[in-house]
Amino acid sequence: MNVGGKMVGALALILGLTSVVCAANPQEPTKKDPPPRLPPFLMEALKGTADDFIKRFDKNQNGYIKKEDFPPRLVELFTKADKNKDGKLDKKEVEELFAVLRKQYGVQPSTSFNKEDVERVVDQILLRMDTNKDGKISREEAMGLIAMMFDELDLNKDGFLDRAELRKEAERRLADRARQNNPARPGRPPELVVNEPDFDALDLNADGRLSREELKNTVYAPKFDEMDTNKDGTIDRKEFAAYFRKEAEKKAREEKKQEESQKKQPVKK
Repeated sequence: MNVGGKMVGALALILGLTSVVCAANPQEPTKKDPPPRLPPFLMEALKGTADDFIKRFDKNQNGYIKKEDFPPRLVELFTKADKNKDGKLDKKEVEELFAVLRKQYGVQPSTSFNKEDVERVVDQILLRMDTNKDGKISREEAMGLIAMMFDELDLNKDGFLDRAELRKEAERRLADRARQNNPARPGRPPELVVNEPDFDALDLNADGRLSREELKNTVYAPKFDEMDTNKDGTIDRKEFAAYFRKEAEKKAREEKKQEESQKKQPVKK
């Protein structure tokens, strides 16, 4: 039975699903079986965020899920998701797991985002543009997309964007990021998961390009020249996305190579 990837194969085992034997006419093409059903709570969790999922099982409130706190019937899924084999799932590992399952089952993330994520994006916008630090952005302070969308975002038409109005833009950015990372493609095997950072959060002057100064003191600073493929001294969105896709492809190749190597190892009796 082709269920489209090892992650889903593991799910079939841990959920106790049995193989389906088709009694179709041998001259007729065999239809692909649908992927195994997920527990209702997990299907619902896929609509939410990794943070919400972690909070549900994080008994000690330490920001990750320990294996012993995970549902017993999903322990094999836990093992597959625990990429660094440290016995716990952090936010990144849960996000990667969600990305795989969302693509396989065609689940779209809910438009209701984690409040902390929304407020974090609002803080980033204010940090870049609120030059007089009054907690709102005037038309003169607005830059980039915020300037272009100013009238649309200024709901009370007072000439300023406060936190409440900026939340709309924050949710739009989070929705765009979710659609990019988790496109719904039901019935198809999982695609490459690209964990691309928030470009807008790094673009301090909102000019649509990242300068060397803007990436200074970030983990991406040493990779500036590698990202700047056209060597014009700045990194545009296309170059930024291309770099992280290349990194994801490299990681996928390494994982596949390691997986194939483990298959070749003799089974211990």
